[in-house]
Amino acid sequence: MTKFKHYDAQVELLQALRSNEELTRLVVGGFHNMVARQTSSFPRIVYTEIKNADEDFKDNELSMAVVNFQVSIFCDEKTIIDQTAITKEVARTMSEIEYHKYDQENLYEEDTELYHRAMRFTKNIYL
Repeated sequence: MTKFKHYDAQVELLQALRSNEELTRLVVGGFHNMVARQTSSFPRIVYTEIKNADEDFKDNELSMAVVNFQVSIFCDEKTIIDQTAITKEVARTMSEIEYHKYDQENLYEEDTELYHRAMRFTKNIYL
């Protein structure tokens, strides 16, 4: 249980995204937790922890937890051409830190005229 107490999923995710040089080069608007500043450029990534829960116990001790993130890629009309390359780099980076993609949806935000690709990932953490 001590191992999980010191595990910070958001720190791990942000460090992994930032350490990917190709991703950092492509995502000029930066990496943001939950919301992005209005002044940010595009493309940008917004990540949100959507689940962090104890899942399994053995002998009344936590033995597994599950963490889920949504990683959203936002592009405008000028940068939509980079969305596929960014998607591949996000998927590769998440796989390197042992997350598995379980959902992806392509959206168009009419109110902001932004292209939004929402990718959801899950990771089981065994203690």
